[in-house]
Amino acid sequence: MPSSAADPDIGLSRDARHVHRAPRAGPAGPAGPAGPAGPAGPARCGGGARVRSRINAAFRLLMHARMLMAGVTLLVLAVRGLTWATFIMVLCVALLSWLVARHVDRIVPRLLDHPLLVALDLCVCFAVLGVCGPSGPFFLSTVATAAAAGLLYRWQGMLIVSVVQIAGYFVTFGYAASRGDAGTFQELAGQPAYYPLAGFAGVALRRMFEDHAAVEDARLSAEVAAAAAEERARLAREMHDSLSTTLRGVALAAAALPAWIRNAPERAEREAARLAAATETASREARGLLTGLRDTTVTTGLPDAVHAAAGGWAARTGVALHTEIADDADLPLWQRHEVLAILGEALANVERHARAGKATVRLVRAAGEVVLTVRDDGRGFRTGPLESFARDGHYGLVGLHERAERAGGTVLVSSEPGAGTTLVVRVAADQTGRLAEVS
Repeated sequence: MPSSAADPDIGLSRDARHVHRAPRAGPAGPAGPAGPAGPAGPARCGGGARVRSRINAAFRLLMHARMLMAGVTLLVLAVRGLTWATFIMVLCVALLSWLVARHVDRIVPRLLDHPLLVALDLCVCFAVLGVCGPSGPFFLSTVATAAAAGLLYRWQGMLIVSVVQIAGYFVTFGYAASRGDAGTFQELAGQPAYYPLAGFAGVALRRMFEDHAAVEDARLSAEVAAAAAEERARLAREMHDSLSTTLRGVALAAAALPAWIRNAPERAEREAARLAAATETASREARGLLTGLRDTTVTTGLPDAVHAAAGGWAARTGVALHTEIADDADLPLWQRHEVLAILGEALANVERHARAGKATVRLVRAAGEVVLTVRDDGRGFRTGPLESFARDGHYGLVGLHERAERAGGTVLVSSEPGAGTTLVVRVAADQTGRLAEVS
């Protein structure tokens, strides 16, 4: 199997170390699919979840702004003279904003399902605005509500909320005028225009979130398509190196079998047994290639994908496997695909050729690089120039080096007969993707 020269001892936390003791039975079935992310779930289940997550974050920020304005309002009113009734009303708005910000993951879906809940908030806010006056700092709290409406309800909902807010504003303005506060032209004509402007800003922010998520989805699709094209090239190399070689041997043995039956029946029996074994090997190699085609771990994070691939291999082969996997050793998808393919080929070589009793898979991040190490205690082999392996028709090591180069990294294999094999792959972790920007 391929492996590499000794790598520097990079410390890992205790939680990042795992040991697989493979059961002799077949691997367990795949875990059930994770449920869909909720409206505020993590942004890992597609563009819709990413948009919802960003909307929740922006909504939380607006609620924090309302809390700040409520606090400023209390300070201003404390100087002018603050009644207990006004203090309680402003405090209720601040507490309501705090609760919404704290539980935004649960409240935003309810606001989307029941828009009339916004009417209750508008009633409370404009009651406070009527007491504090339209010229006070609490006016900005009502503007934040308009921005939140644009963020949640887009154009139609934002326009309805803005019209209601403008109407409520003029009611409070008239109430203030009845108390002798004539107000200014800015308060009469300028401030109401803030509501549709803030709502427009909320709609634009949501549109920006959606466009950004669409670009991310398009980029991910392009990366997956590029990875699929490179995977087809890998399968061609593997079929040439393993499956085609095995089938060619089967064909030659089958062609010679009639002559052995006529001339040496005992030899023919042994050759028939060898032919059956070679056919089984070809079937196993074909299944491995098909499994590679169906592999979806490339869409998960590199640490999780390496852990899953190593654990599945240990369960299937019965080889004792020790893993050390750091959670921060991740890569972009185009690099991740190549590293996972190298890991799969390395472990396959351990299974086919090494006759190892135990193996180690180590994934760490150090000095701006992600380092993958695969080591076994098998029989090893004598290394030599890469060209000599290609000249002899052994393309496995050549394919490993090609994959490392495509990922922008290097691979180093060290081995001696009877001393096991070590493979080390180093990939720069700060590279940008090779694909052109998708617009």
